Amino acid sequence: MTSIDQDAVRESWDRIGLWLKARARWVPLRPAVDPGRLETVEVSLAVPLPVDLQEWWALADVSAGYWIPGSFAPVSLDEALETRETWLLVAEQEGPTLDANGEPEPRFLPEFMPIAMSPGGDGLIVDLRPGGSYGAVFLWDHERWGLGVPLWDSVGSMLRDVAAALETQTPVLLRHAALGGAEATCVGEVDEQGDLNWKPAG
Repeated sequence: MTSIDQDAVRESWDRIGLWLKARARWVPLRPAVDPGRLETVEVSLAVPLPVDLQEWWALADVSAGYWIPGSFAPVSLDEALETRETWLLVAEQEGPTLDANGEPEPRFLPEFMPIAMSPGGDGLIVDLRPGGSYGAVFLWDHERWGLGVPLWDSVGSMLRDVAAALETQTPVLLRHAALGGAEATCVGEVDEQGDLNWKPAG
């Protein structure tokens, strides 16, 4: 991990954190993880973790609130691994099935890593498969399954997008929409209770 990678993730989260502290109610922090634990997990997964994802989990002051667009809250590394195991078990229990065209239906794969969860049980996952989508952040609908168009190219781009959108009160997910993604662009607003909500861009 280079200092540039570290600085980019740290700088984006600092911008988001400052914005939230000035406007939103306080919520508990997501626990950080030490580098040794990350190395152990990387070995057990047998796939490399993107540098920005490693740095993201190493940050010690990340809000555990639902501040990521789509009402997602960051999860700890332990929560991510537990969710991953549960979703892999569900995929295994479902077994292989074919859609109306005779194609295999999508399944949660070992190379998918959850990073955030919604109250309804959906997740944001990072794709760890080699190739063009390595490190990209996708929506994982726990009922529909399948990836669709990436929400962001990386954890770093997610944080940059959210930071810029909050500071300027402009929409997030513009690139996702430009690529034909199904998720609506939205703008963050803090309600009277001090909760950040993402509303569809007008």
